[in-house]
Amino acid sequence: MPIEQVTASYGRCCLQPEFFDRFYEMFLGIHPSIRPMFAHTNFAKQKALLREGIAMMLMHLEGKSVGTLCLNRIADTHNARHMNITPQLYEYWVNSLIATVKEYDGDCTPSLETEWRKALHAGVHYIVMQGTKTASTTQ
Repeated sequence: MPIEQVTASYGRCCLQPEFFDRFYEMFLGIHPSIRPMFAHTNFAKQKALLREGIAMMLMHLEGKSVGTLCLNRIADTHNARHMNITPQLYEYWVNSLIATVKEYDGDCTPSLETEWRKALHAGVHYIVMQGTKTASTTQ
């Protein structure tokens, strides 16, 4: 199943305005360490950043340079020297996003869920690896 199927699924989810609210409801409740990280967050802005970030991750996976540039920026801001987002926190993020997609995309099959997981893990892996590089070169 090509990345285009994941992108189409994401498009279906984005058509539903409550999708991002539900994601944050799930994500903030998945582990007690997460909610405090968002204590002073402007959620209107945060949801717009998430919407763009996921789209850019998918573009990166399609080989589009604009997506890669955005992921590089995310890697820098989320690395150990800045927000210190650990791989375990990304796993909570992936699981929350998958659970939300399954709720909001009526066409989400088990094989599409698998493709979503592959895509998200590939994107997260890129962010973590790039973040490690940028954190170590700025020390």
